[in-house]
Amino acid sequence: MQTVTSKLTASIATLALLLGLALPMTSQAQSPVDIGVRGGVTQATFYGDDVSSNDFRPGFTGGVFVNYQVNEAFAVQPEVLYSRRGAKNHFNKAGSEDIRVSQDVIEIPVLLKLSAPTAPVTPRIYAGPALGFITNSEVDGADADDSFTDVDFSGVVGGEIAYALNKGPLSEIAVDGRYNLGLANLGDADNFEDVSTSAFTGTLSLRFNL
Repeated sequence: MQTVTSKLTASIATLALLLGLALPMTSQAQSPVDIGVRGGVTQATFYGDDVSSNDFRPGFTGGVFVNYQVNEAFAVQPEVLYSRRGAKNHFNKAGSEDIRVSQDVIEIPVLLKLSAPTAPVTPRIYAGPALGFITNSEVDGADADDSFTDVDFSGVVGGEIAYALNKGPLSEIAVDGRYNLGLANLGDADNFEDVSTSAFTGTLSLRFNL
């Protein structure tokens, strides 16, 4: 947990430094690069051959991103997000009781985004891969790092509705919804051999023009 906190603190500190450098800038030409922050709620569970039933459970997600606007319709957006994912599942090899799993994940999505030219309200759709680093796993409150792998890989699809503000460095506020489909087996023990992540996430984001 200490590792997660230090990584999240470093991300926030980096963003604060970038924002501090951006505030005094008064260039007439708008940069194609925006930075931003996002935060919200994720609903996660597991699926796979070893999962006989599941239940989505809520957790927090938040982090930073950089948006590079290639043209009016297309952008590339890498992100660094921290997610606290929870799941309540019945596993085929773990007896008759439901098992509660909690994981701390540092996720790095790279999103390809398409925008409709309808400013100031702009709808967007996006998709891309995401690499996740599982820094902590717990089963029913007990340490379970040995039961799961350290790395996850998933595909992300989603969309957002953004409203352009253009007031000082704050360029936009947006509401985002996305779905993560895990493509890697996370299990590293007999009871969790074939399990993958499935998660719905909703966030609010602020973008700042450099």
